[in-house]
Amino acid sequence: MPSLSIIIPTPGLGRPLKRCLRSIAAQPLLPGDEVLVVGDCLDDPQDCLPEVQALVADFGAQYRYLSTVPAEHDFGHTQINLGMHVAEGDYLVFQDDDDVFTEGAFGSIRNAAEEAPGRPLLFRFVTRFRTLVWGAHPVLAQDHVGGHCFVVPNEKEHLAPWTARYQGDWDFVRGTLDKWPGGDAAVVWREEVIALARPNTPEDVG
Repeated sequence: MPSLSIIIPTPGLGRPLKRCLRSIAAQPLLPGDEVLVVGDCLDDPQDCLPEVQALVADFGAQYRYLSTVPAEHDFGHTQINLGMHVAEGDYLVFQDDDDVFTEGAFGSIRNAAEEAPGRPLLFRFVTRFRTLVWGAHPVLAQDHVGGHCFVVPNEKEHLAPWTARYQGDWDFVRGTLDKWPGGDAAVVWREEVIALARPNTPEDVG
C-alpha cells in the first residue's frame, strides 16, 4: 500500500503536539511511513526546541524531528515547505500540531490512493468552529478547502509552496493544481473526515 509522509510544523507547544502524535500512534504506520515534525526555532536558534526533539524521539524510529530558523513566523509554512522537500513517502499529509487525526484516517487515505492512484485527494475535516469542510458541495476556492484536507502524491515537480500569508495553505492547493496534469479535474473528492481541529479533550488542560 502507498506510504505516507505526515508533516507537522510546531512552535514548540509540547502538550497539543503530544496529543497530535498520539492520534497518529493510535493507527497503523506501515513500512515507509514517516512522521516529520518540523520546529520553528526563530526565537531560540541555539537550543532549537529540545523538549520537542525528546518528545518526537519517544514515539519511535518512524518519527523524525527537523528544525528551521525562518526569516519570520509564517504560520508554520516554512516548516511545511522543508518537510515537503525532504519527504520520501508516496503521499504527503499535513497536520497542525494542535489538531488530531480521526480514527482510521490513514486507512481511508490509503484506500483512496489505491482507488485513484496518482491523483490529488481532498478529504473533509472538522474546523475549530465545528464546521465541516468542505461542506455540502465541493468547491475549489479559498476558505472552502485547505491544505489540511489535501493529500497529494509526492511528485515534487508538481508541488507549489505554502506561502507566508495565513491562507498560504490555499495558495499551496491552488498552485499545486495549476501545475498538476489534468488540473482541477484530477482532484478526487472524498467524504471521509480525516482530522479534527483543536479538539476539546482533558489533555488540553493537563
